[in-house]
Amino acid sequence: MDVRLAFPLSRAEEALPRLQALGLGAEVYLDPALLEEDALFQSLRRRFSGKLSVHLPFWNLDLLSPDPEVRGLTLRRLLFGLDRAAELGADRAVFHSGIPHGRTPEEALERALPLAEALGLVVRRARTLGVRLLLENSHEPHPEALRPVLEAHAGELGFCFDAAHARVFSRTPDPGPWLALAPEHLHLNDTDGVYDRHWNLGRGVLGHGAWLRPYLDRTMVLEVREDPEASLAFLQALAGEGRTALDRLLMGER
Repeated sequence: MDVRLAFPLSRAEEALPRLQALGLGAEVYLDPALLEEDALFQSLRRRFSGKLSVHLPFWNLDLLSPDPEVRGLTLRRLLFGLDRAAELGADRAVFHSGIPHGRTPEEALERALPLAEALGLVVRRARTLGVRLLLENSHEPHPEALRPVLEAHAGELGFCFDAAHARVFSRTPDPGPWLALAPEHLHLNDTDGVYDRHWNLGRGVLGHGAWLRPYLDRTMVLEVREDPEASLAFLQALAGEGRTALDRLLMGER
């Protein structure tokens, strides 16, 4: 079972001992303000040898922004983020489409093919670097807004599913339609259904027990803002494994 813990690059120093104690992989959010801090990346690469993915910058970024400066900045951030991912030895890089919140279903669909075209350089860079590129649902009103993008880059672009984003930000709260996009990477946390709380699994309303079991063989990233042990216990119970078996699952495949 490939389980990773998410944390921002700014918290790497405090996160690494916890990761090692729990035997987890890592998913590092690449803070834009720290992208040029070579020492941070060198230290993380030197100190962490487990499975590692990155979350590329996303705040206020949009490859389809009406502002050409924002479009240019977005492309630079994504490309440089992929370079940093490769430096860290990351196997995967997650990113958002950049769609603003509140877009209609029609507007979301209209963005799909232009976004697929705009992603050409990003997909090529990821391919060259050997980093698997994953598009995460964020503020899309429905999964059909992402399907044409994934199909346009079939084989080179995968899907990352975040059930909390679907519940809180979209108009398609049920996981089923999103799971039809065949996610190979999952961001796991729970929510009250109103805000993106990043709670431990089982604390909120997302009902992971009803749909997550068939996806336990995918890469699972705990995006929780509290001690992750409750979420690890949740996954252990869902997998039907004993306490020592969880340690074997987490540690044996590193």
